[in-house]
Amino acid sequence: VNVRVRYDGVVTDGLIARKDAQGRWTWFGDNWPDRAHQWLPTVDHPSDKATVSWTVRAPAGRTVVANGTWLGTHPIGRSGLSETRWREAHPVPTYVMVIGAGPLERVDLTEPGCMMPRCVPQSVYVLPENREWLPGPFAAAPRIVGLFERLVGPFPYEKLAHVQSATRFGGMENATAIFYASELFPSRRMSEGLIAHETAHQWFGDAVTEREWAHLWLSEGFATYFATLWTKESRGDSAFRAELSTIRQQVLADSVVAKRPVIDTAEKNYLALLNMNSYQKGGYVLYMLHHRLGDSAFFGGLHAYYARYRDGNATSDDLRRELERTSGQVLTTFFDQWLRRPGYATPAIGWAYDAGARTISVIVLQDSSSGSYELPLTVAVRDAAGTERRVEVVVPAQPRAEVVLPGRYDRPVSIVFDPDAFLLARIRLL
Repeated sequence: VNVRVRYDGVVTDGLIARKDAQGRWTWFGDNWPDRAHQWLPTVDHPSDKATVSWTVRAPAGRTVVANGTWLGTHPIGRSGLSETRWREAHPVPTYVMVIGAGPLERVDLTEPGCMMPRCVPQSVYVLPENREWLPGPFAAAPRIVGLFERLVGPFPYEKLAHVQSATRFGGMENATAIFYASELFPSRRMSEGLIAHETAHQWFGDAVTEREWAHLWLSEGFATYFATLWTKESRGDSAFRAELSTIRQQVLADSVVAKRPVIDTAEKNYLALLNMNSYQKGGYVLYMLHHRLGDSAFFGGLHAYYARYRDGNATSDDLRRELERTSGQVLTTFFDQWLRRPGYATPAIGWAYDAGARTISVIVLQDSSSGSYELPLTVAVRDAAGTERRVEVVVPAQPRAEVVLPGRYDRPVSIVFDPDAFLLARIRLL
């Protein structure tokens, strides 16, 4: 069945039509989460993905950018209008179907060399007064795409445009045409971290889309974590660890995290899902999962997940199953405790030394009212000579657990639990 819908009227949401600071008219789609139906006849839900073709008539002299491949621009007689066509051949969710039109100038981003069999054409569209400082942080964009291709798989689309736009968000991951808040450009507050975050969405959120809004962390948590992976690639391990430490502190201090789970099926105000759970906690859970599985199983699982669900939809359990296949581990408990339960672990931990056997026992108490966690616990033991020895044990998800550390020890002078502050946990000493 083919259906053609013709309609008109004043758009009040979803498409932002306004004058910029210089009095020039601009038009930008801004659909997240379910605002596309305010100006497009769509089933406005992430599970209903579709290809999209655009035919846009705009005042001559305005640049029109949209999803997919540019098919051409031509004048419409003597009307003072021009018609531009774009086509996105891959199915995408409605919230990333957009057009942008305005007095935009295009700056192509050159690549020093392709990191995969094909180059991904990238460009930046900005208002003329911001042209002179480009590429600025966008010089990193080709390397960001190259890194994510190596870690996950080929870039999913035809091109990638970075657009100065009107949006209620700092950045919006529209498929092949990322929109950034206009004010970031004249103030030069654009950052590589934001570019990496929105670029990661092209794989996670756009190509593989959460089937239901409750699984938003599959989009925002991935973008958050992959931005830290770019930090590691570009600035090294110390910057990577510092960024993750900041994320961890934010999660432990947040009131929404304490009260609601990451997979929040009860929340129907979708804008409220743009919270610390979906972003920071979701990203940190991926970091803990990466640490548990190791590079090969973790990225192998993500590669399989992306290949299987590309251009489609997925849930958290779909991700879990792919990671279980590559790692050979059962991850049901991990996913349930970190994603389906509010808060984080709050264990009370103590230890006892057996001088005769030269062994150390670790005693862990967990409040049963908030649930017990299975914890990969690193223990740093320091003896009188100042020698430190680190071991990792798995604390079972029980209200009370006693774990004997492997090996034999001289009498310890100090013992530190989770010395690198890796766990999403507030540890109290017994």
